[in-house]
Amino acid sequence: MKKIIKTIAIASLFISTAASAATGWQIEKDVIASPKITQGDETMVSSFEKENGQLVFSVIMVSKDKKNTVGKEMLEVDAPIMVNGKLIKMKVEAIGQMKSYNPKTEQGTQYILNEFKTKDGVVIEHTTYPTNNFNQAFKKLK
Repeated sequence: MKKIIKTIAIASLFISTAASAATGWQIEKDVIASPKITQGDETMVSSFEKENGQLVFSVIMVSKDKKNTVGKEMLEVDAPIMVNGKLIKMKVEAIGQMKSYNPKTEQGTQYILNEFKTKDGVVIEHTTYPTNNFNQAFKKLK
C-alpha cells in the first residue's frame, strides 16, 4: 500500500465530521478523500490518488475495538467486496486495527470511479460513501 494515501486517508479520518460534511471531498496534492464515516466502532474513508500516471482507489477502515486487530505484522489477502451491488475483487492489507482495500484490476477501479461520478452515493459493503462535490474534486486530481 502506498504510504501517502494511508497518511492522507488516516488524517482524513480525524477531520471533524461537521467540517467534512460541509466541504465534501477533501483535496490534498494528488489525493482526494471522502468525508470520514463512523459506524459503531469503525471509522472509514475512501480515496482516489494518481500514482505513476495510474488511478488508485482505496477504502481505509480503522477499528476502535482492540479485539479487532490483526497484529503488528502486515497481512495481505484477496477478498471480493460488494460495491453498489457488484462484487469487486480487492487486495486487502491489514495491520493492527487498520484495513485497506484496493481493487485488484483496472476494471474494478474504473467501475468504482464511474459509480462515484454518476451516483448519489456509493455503497461499499454496508457503508454509503457520499458523492457530493466528488466530480469537482476529481477534476482537480487530474
